[in-house]
Amino acid sequence: MSGRDRVLIAGGGPVGFTLALCLARRGIPVTLFEAGDKIFDDPRAGTIHPPTLELFDGIGAAQAMIARGLVVPNYQYRDRRLGVIADFDLGSLRDDTRYPFRLMLEQHKLCFLLRDLLKDYPNAEVLMRHRVTGAEQDAQGVLAHVETPDGARIFHGLYMAGCDGGRSQVRKSMKVPFEGFTYAERFLVLSTRFDFGAAGYAWTNYIADPEQWCALFRVPGEDGLGMWRVVFPTDAAAAPEGILDEANAQRLIQGFHPKAGDYAIAHKNLYDVHQRVASRYRAGRLLIAGDAAHINNPLGGMGMNFGLHDAFNLADKTCRVFDGESEDLFDLYDRQRRTVAQEFLQRQTIDNKRNIEQKDETARRAFHDELRAIAADPAALRAYLLRVAMIEGLRRANSIV
Repeated sequence: MSGRDRVLIAGGGPVGFTLALCLARRGIPVTLFEAGDKIFDDPRAGTIHPPTLELFDGIGAAQAMIARGLVVPNYQYRDRRLGVIADFDLGSLRDDTRYPFRLMLEQHKLCFLLRDLLKDYPNAEVLMRHRVTGAEQDAQGVLAHVETPDGARIFHGLYMAGCDGGRSQVRKSMKVPFEGFTYAERFLVLSTRFDFGAAGYAWTNYIADPEQWCALFRVPGEDGLGMWRVVFPTDAAAAPEGILDEANAQRLIQGFHPKAGDYAIAHKNLYDVHQRVASRYRAGRLLIAGDAAHINNPLGGMGMNFGLHDAFNLADKTCRVFDGESEDLFDLYDRQRRTVAQEFLQRQTIDNKRNIEQKDETARRAFHDELRAIAADPAALRAYLLRVAMIEGLRRANSIV
């Protein structure tokens, strides 16, 4: 398939596949380019928030996601020295959403599910081993420069969406600044089958400490029987091979939860952490979504969800443009999604990290007291969960005109 009748999408992650499926369902021809030769299954995002499930329910995917994931009804905020500070019951949102829980589902499994659903639509094609290297546009459409197994090619489309991550070539072609900062730590993710639930942990935990905070999550794992991920901050200046060394990994995880014998560590993943938002999400016929438009630290599990919200919003605007409405709708997409990325996503994720690593004892105690008070007050708990479960941010975006 080729021609200027279609939308081109760079990036075969959850945001790109979601956008492709939403458009294909509405009869819009789509070509998705993915640089890799497969959907990679290394440990990445795994949290799905309630409003995201609501959106996927609208395209018939929510129940399949729930069947493959783990339903998490609560999460805990802990202190390494003091234990549980507050337990947050997501059931408090039962009047606000049909899905008052977090769903733990690894992002590659979501990609597999969406790719399989996309196969039902002959107007959609997915091209693996096709790396977008740049894009340009004219009054009639866009031209995507793509490295393919058969050499460099140019693909034509009416519009192009960059869902191609933090190093997005589409964003670079738009010449859009990616403003923000990089943290002085890398995050190390260790995956193990050891059952932290039997030790009293919830399936999602944020564990504060002024010296060595961590986060602990249970995801389904490849066989659905459960895999636990432990996230630690590490020195960005340290050599990666030293951080990933087995002895160092054992030291960190044993320091968090000592046990007899070594942990069986199935995966180790080390990555840089940024807080950045693109200065605009649209340049003519070129648009960006997901990590191409904003990146943030993962505490709170918001990044992938926010990108998925971008995809649903952009799909709605694109379908309306194809139906004859003004391309000014793409400016509305930019206003809605970029505004909440700056007001909500960046602020909340920066606060999450600052609070979990807080070194000032007075500030630590005050924050713990605040969390206890929130968890004990139904009205305060609902207001808090509306924000951290991303319902408030989505409502805010949709209110912008």
